[in-house]
Amino acid sequence: MYKRILAVCLAAILCVGSGVPSALALSFQAESVFVMDGDTGEELYSYNGDVARVPASMTKVLTAYIVYQELEAGTITLDTPVKISHNVAVKSRDSNYPTAVPLTEGATYTVDTLLHLIMIPSASASCIAMAEHISGSESAFVTRMNATAKSLGLNATYYNCHGAQPNYITARSQAKLTKIFIDTYPDILRITKKSGFSFNGTYYNNTNHLLNTMAPYEGLDGFKTGTISAAGYCVTTTAVRNGRRVIAVVMKSTSDAQRFADSRQLLDYGFDQIQKRDASRASTGVSITAQPDSVRPYQPASFTVQLSGVSAAYTAKAQWYVNGEAVENYGNSNFQVTANKTSTLNYTLRELTGDTLDVSFVLTMPDGTEKRADTTVAIEQRPVSYTGSLNIRSAAVYPGKTLTITADVLGANDIYRVQLPAGWQWDGEAIPGYSNNAFTILNDQAASQYTLRVPADAQPGLHTLSFVVGPTGSTGVEQLVLSADIEIAAPQSAEDTASETPEEIDAQPENAQAA
Repeated sequence: MYKRILAVCLAAILCVGSGVPSALALSFQAESVFVMDGDTGEELYSYNGDVARVPASMTKVLTAYIVYQELEAGTITLDTPVKISHNVAVKSRDSNYPTAVPLTEGATYTVDTLLHLIMIPSASASCIAMAEHISGSESAFVTRMNATAKSLGLNATYYNCHGAQPNYITARSQAKLTKIFIDTYPDILRITKKSGFSFNGTYYNNTNHLLNTMAPYEGLDGFKTGTISAAGYCVTTTAVRNGRRVIAVVMKSTSDAQRFADSRQLLDYGFDQIQKRDASRASTGVSITAQPDSVRPYQPASFTVQLSGVSAAYTAKAQWYVNGEAVENYGNSNFQVTANKTSTLNYTLRELTGDTLDVSFVLTMPDGTEKRADTTVAIEQRPVSYTGSLNIRSAAVYPGKTLTITADVLGANDIYRVQLPAGWQWDGEAIPGYSNNAFTILNDQAASQYTLRVPADAQPGLHTLSFVVGPTGSTGVEQLVLSADIEIAAPQSAEDTASETPEEIDAQPENAQAA
């Protein structure tokens, strides 16, 4: 316990300077905890939240989720009768499958009844009954559980459908699953909020004692407990106050009472953090503090936004836009907002699409409200342009011989680095293997060397070799075409054509820069 409290305190001390909420008030005995904003999915607090642990009967949450998937699909209804097999009847009386709620072999119980038994007294055999009804066997159902967990993005592995023996999941994933369940099938709260359930003349208390034998927690409406020796004492709880939901997961606490004491603290902390973060969101200001006076094609420009008024750290969706279009790789659905946070857009204009460039940074809150900053800068109507030359040893070459050509590219754009498509062409057709979508021009200079090897059986005549820089039809850059006429001369003797091994024109050049 001492180490756990110390770890929490140290985490809080380390977070003071970063704007992360202090956790000094928390003192719990669980080995893993996770607190989530149940509306947004935002992490409010985590301690070992990504360590896979045994959930015990919290396993039943995924089992019930799959039952609801079948309800949604229409393959079953809440009134569908489920027949109890010999296997289920035996296990319903076996103390190794807690809680032992006896079911009669050959009898039928509705899906709704079995869901109540699964989620309230935590009847393991009722899980097996539903697994057999849906998938034919528990093992087949478990295969579906693992596939479902993967599709939901959970860090979890299941070996059974009830948790009487070990399965594994992280506290974060258990919270995520609970949120998905409530969001997708809110009817589950009709069951999990009940303090107990009567079945066959016996009243079973909800194993979530914050609903019955312990002091009720305001706004609590579920969710699920779990206890076996390998798991310790686990519980997922959720509550709503002032229209906001908190989900708290406790794994491997030290006793039945302690897990609920841990949960009570975590739920309180979660609501406190939501209040602080909501206030911080409301007071956040967004402004663009740095930008160029103007932009021109292929000259990198930077725009910096400054956040102000952030009293407590929170997460939001952030996105940069240019001319109303989201900029790729400049959006974050889990943007960490802290005091004095900045965000910078590095942008390169490639086409002259108008006279001005409209740049926006938008911070979207969970309720859909936005904080934004906008600016407009002038676009200089000067496309990038280059000149250059081809340097060759001779304009004539015999079949079977080689000719080395160097393309020198020069500009007066005062741009440090430009990358353009470039490549060599023969009679207007691209030479395979000699193109580069990001030919680099540094300080307005670049060079590319190409070695032409003429096949021994090449037909004599005049051909055009070209080095082309820039895309066709671009408004942001003027395409540069450097060409030379190459004459393939008729061989003078048999010795001329046999002096070298015939090779293709697109053979690898020596020291070539362009591709």
